[in-house]
Amino acid sequence: MEKFMFIFHGGQIPTQSPEEMQAHMGKWMAWIDKLAKTDQYVSGEPLLPGGKLVSGKGGKTVTDGPYTEGKEVVGGFFIIKAKNMDEAVAIAKDCPDYDLDGSVQVRQVMKMDM
Repeated sequence: MEKFMFIFHGGQIPTQSPEEMQAHMGKWMAWIDKLAKTDQYVSGEPLLPGGKLVSGKGGKTVTDGPYTEGKEVVGGFFIIKAKNMDEAVAIAKDCPDYDLDGSVQVRQVMKMDM
């Protein structure tokens, strides 16, 4: 099995009621549970908004952000296990955020010999 990272973009609607947010979170937890039962879920976390952007030679420039368009905001990530990219993409299709105009970037994790 190979490791893949899912990077979740967008999928946030600030006008959701607390009940709608809780129901949506239930969909996320069900998806995680489904992946855990098949030993495909490795880890994942949601990200808080904001942060700092470190750039420039030697990381000398530190600015607030990153601030991007709502669709481009990274809301969190998963690390999952799949046989190949096709299987990882098929797994990503179960993401609950598509109804909220979200997207999932699927990236294979490079193996490093240490």
